Amino acid sequence: MPSTTTDNSGQRPRTALNRAVVVTTGRRVAQAEGLSAVTLRRVAAELGVTAMALYRHVGDKRELLVAMLDDVAEQLVLPDGSGSAEERLVLAFRALHNHLTAEPWVVEVLRSGELFGPRAARFVEHVLALLAEAGLGDEQAADAYWALWWYTFGHLSYLPALRPEGLPARQELMTRVRMDEHPRLAALLARPPREGAETEAFVRGLRALLRGLL
Repeated sequence: MPSTTTDNSGQRPRTALNRAVVVTTGRRVAQAEGLSAVTLRRVAAELGVTAMALYRHVGDKRELLVAMLDDVAEQLVLPDGSGSAEERLVLAFRALHNHLTAEPWVVEVLRSGELFGPRAARFVEHVLALLAEAGLGDEQAADAYWALWWYTFGHLSYLPALRPEGLPARQELMTRVRMDEHPRLAALLARPPREGAETEAFVRGLRALLRGLL
């Protein structure tokens, strides 16, 4: 929690602002209310200050979002695994997947294609070094990195569709399908994914993709 200061007049305490407090509060709003809720006015209200007070620390919403992305990237822990390059690549992308699953607003920001956190370069460099260790040249490693990132990003993008609140609407839409004409689909739907199945499927697909790339 941000610290507060009180003047001698006994007025309401003011939040002691700094860039880290603003960024943390922005992340908290995004996590609780979604990306659309993140505005300088909303963050200022959360901190009990005016929006103008934030401009000393972030110039506009774009700068705030970049700082938030950077904060997330800084907190990503890269595994130290001692196995093969392939196994360490699995560990790296599992770590990334787990990290961003807990911050779904990040995927929404990155989907625009314009913004990124500069500190994410650390992850990219780590992956490219492992791909080189596995024997890929620069061009092959670049292609492999993008394939792995697109696969991971695609899986993260679909996770919101698996939320329980969307199930009734999906089930209603499926009533419009002639299941007698699609027996394999009917059999698939009769076995709904168990808890954690989406993560297991991600890892299996990741391993298969890596085997093909390497």
